[in-house]
Parts: sequence; structure tokens; C-alpha cells
Amino acid sequence: MSSKTVSAPQVVDRNWWILLAIGSLYVGFGIAGGVIQGAMPPILRAQGYSVGAVGWLFALYLPFGISFLWASYIDRFAIPFLGRRTGWIVMMQLGAVLGILVLSGGSDLPLEALFAIALLSVFCLATMDIALDALSVEQIAPDWRPKGAAIKLAALGIGGILGGGLFVPLFNWIGWSGAFICLGIAMGVVALPILTLTQADRRQSQNRKVVDSGEKQGSPSLLSGLRDRELRNRLLIVTVSCSIIFPLAGLNRIMLVDIGLPLERIGWIVGTLGPLSMMVTAVIAMPLMQKLGLVRTLYAFALVCLIALAALLFGYLMQSEIIATTGTTLLTGAVSGMFVAMLAKIIGWSNGDQPATDYAAYYGISRFVSTAATIAVAQLIPLIGWPALYLAGLVAIPLVVLFLRNILIEGTS
Repeated sequence: MSSKTVSAPQVVDRNWWILLAIGSLYVGFGIAGGVIQGAMPPILRAQGYSVGAVGWLFALYLPFGISFLWASYIDRFAIPFLGRRTGWIVMMQLGAVLGILVLSGGSDLPLEALFAIALLSVFCLATMDIALDALSVEQIAPDWRPKGAAIKLAALGIGGILGGGLFVPLFNWIGWSGAFICLGIAMGVVALPILTLTQADRRQSQNRKVVDSGEKQGSPSLLSGLRDRELRNRLLIVTVSCSIIFPLAGLNRIMLVDIGLPLERIGWIVGTLGPLSMMVTAVIAMPLMQKLGLVRTLYAFALVCLIALAALLFGYLMQSEIIATTGTTLLTGAVSGMFVAMLAKIIGWSNGDQPATDYAAYYGISRFVSTAATIAVAQLIPLIGWPALYLAGLVAIPLVVLFLRNILIEGTS
């Protein structure tokens, strides 16, 4: 690599270029998530693997949920080239790409071996995610944080469509090896724009060293962050809120099966309409947050959540595929909108001495607990039924708004 640092193109507004460069990598996350959740389960099932074995694919999300355990090392140590954050990003993305290329030649390996290789790749992606989040906190200007949160959501939606939708026909067309080679190339390409932020990343690191030079700074750690009462209170509210909204949005594919919707159509909804609703939400959320502020934006998406839950309730009771499908799509977008308001605030909260660690605490812990809550709610459905879940959601969404209102209104967005 040339010793000459690359800078962001001058023909594009610097703030927009930062968002686009960071968003490019989030497209990669969306592709990976789409492949894991939307593409690989039916592919492996068609190749003769049991449903139980295929179900272990969802354990690949585990590194993202527990990445807060090693986030402090990203704050504490730097890769000795590129920038402090961009060095980690490039190294971990390279590790993920290499793992994917190894998978391209492993179609005949046992599922356990495929899972281990995939888990190592996802570990690299989860670690890269921490460094990317820290870079976002440090590089996105305060008044651009709502746009940054919306761009992340849109990028994940684009990636979800590519990974959950395009990967399956690509697999059928060029086979296992060709599909994974294309996936590896795509994951490498999405990392290229981040190289243009290397100079700004180095400058940020130098500025932080100057600020810290006269003070004795403790080593970044999760425990040091959790000693802060304000962080603990915010983390509790965000975690409780996510543990309510994500189970409501995450289990509806199972409900669609229960009312008789064909699996092919459900796959189309998951692979296309779900990510598409996230993209539409991102487009709507940017002007809403700018004109109405975070709290009123939260109110707007919460209202859509209530409408979607009512549609799901009536869709199930009436066994109407159209109403239930509409409710599922609306709820995915509305929950994404509520979360993007939280995400805009989390970026600001993490702008301290250990941004990677703090961001991973807010984002990782809430994601881990909400995943556990989704699993727990899934065990309750056979006991209480779908109507009880949606009725509970109609009561719970206003409570979430009350939980979130005070922390979203703190300071500026």
C-alpha cells in the first residue's frame, strides 16, 4: 500500500462523504446478515441438512451480541498502520473476507467445520463493527448524527436485499464456490471507501493524544464505563425498550406460517419487503429528525407501531394474509424508526474517552438482551397465543415511549 494517505474527495461535501464511506461497510453487514438469515437456511436445507442443524446458523449472531466483552481492547490498542480505527477495520474486514473465501471451497465439509469457519468470519465482522462504530462517533459531526443513524439503517436494508434476496438465485446460477467468491469480493469492495478516512482518523487520534497528554487516563474498560450512573440508567432504558420492540417485530414470520402463508412468499417478504421497509424508514427518518426532533420522531414511529400491531391482531383473528403481511412490513419499518432515534442519541453518548467501549455497551448489551427476550417470548407463544402478544404490544409501545422520552430529550441530538 502506498505511504501516501488518501483523503476524502473534495467534490463531495465532507460530511456526506464520511456517511457514505461508513455506510458502505454497513451495506456489507446487511449482506452478511441477509446471507445468514435469509439465504443459507433454505440452501442448506435443500442440500439435505436437518432443520435442527440449520437452526444453529442463527448462533452466528452471537459475536455481535457479546462484542462489548472485548470492545475495550479496540480503544486500548491500535494496529500499527493506517489510522487508529481504520487499521482495525481493514484488518478485521480482511480476516472476514479470507474466511468467506475459505468457505467457498468447503461445500463438502461437515456442517460443524463450516459453522466454525463462518463463526470466525463473523467474529472478525463483529470486531470490525466495534471499530467502525468508534470511527462513526469520532468522525460524524454532532448535527449530522441523525443522518448518520438513518444512513446506517438504509445501508443495512440495501445489504439485506442483496444478501437475503440476490444470493439465493446467484447460488443456483453459479454454485457454492462461485457464490461465496462473489460474496468475498463484495465484502472487500465495500471496505474500500473507508480508506479515504485514514487521514482524518490519524488526525483525530493525534488530537486525542494531545488532550490526554496532561492527564492520567485509565485504561478503557466496560466496568469503568458501567461505574457511570448516567450510562447505567441510559443503558437500562435502551435495553428494556429494545427487549420490548424487537420481539414484537422479530417473530411475525412464524405467525405468517400459522395462518397458512406459503413459505416462498414468506421468504420474499423477509428478503425484500423487510429490508425495503428499513430503507424507506431511513429516508423518512432523516427529514423527520431534522424538522421534528428525536422525541416527536419517536412519537410518529410509535404511532405506526400501534397501527401495525392492530393490523397483525386483526390479520391473525381474520386469518387474512394481506392484512397480516401489511402489519408485518409496517412493524419492521416502524420499529426500525424507533431504533434509529435511539441510535442517533447513542452516537452522541459515546463521544468520550472510550467510544468503542461505550458504543458497544449501549448497542451490544441491548442487542444481546433483546435477542434473549425474543427467544423467551417465542417459548411463550404456544401458551398465550398470538392475539395476547399483539394486545400486550399495544399496551407496551406507549410504555416504551415513556421510557425513551426523557433520555432522548436530554441535551441536543
